[in-house]
Amino acid sequence: MEDRTRLGCVDRIIEETLRWGPVTPIALPHTCFKDDTYKGYRIPKGALVTGNVWAMTRDETVYKDARSFDPDRYLDPATPPSPVFGWGRRRCPGVHFAQASLFITIASILTAFDIGSAKDEDGKDILPSGKMIDSLVVMPEHFEFKLTPRSAKHEELIKNSF
Repeated sequence: MEDRTRLGCVDRIIEETLRWGPVTPIALPHTCFKDDTYKGYRIPKGALVTGNVWAMTRDETVYKDARSFDPDRYLDPATPPSPVFGWGRRRCPGVHFAQASLFITIASILTAFDIGSAKDEDGKDILPSGKMIDSLVVMPEHFEFKLTPRSAKHEELIKNSF
């Protein structure tokens, strides 16, 4: 974890991955405790309010070229974080644990492996379609890729880790 400040690219990849492909496209609902008005809309007491995370992460007024995967958008400190962990006082209390876990996992994979495209019978790259399986939890369609240990030392380290 002490390397984290020097590996900003990993944090940007994580943040952009969460924004570009939120696992849960709809936030957990909350109950309105009193009558309220938001931008001219009346929200009665007892109404369930659900945030559309998918729409928030695709908002072109917030994320320029929102449909594109671009971790470098987070080089601009004005770019807001992805709303996948919620917002306000009801934001996920485990956000820092989740982000640290993602960082350790991704940094470890990138340290130990070369990641590349799988090849077809003619030796051409097989690229992921980019299509997602839409459900309560969103995930990419199955795709193949090539994961190769960076060295014999890395391979031995990986084998001894499990």
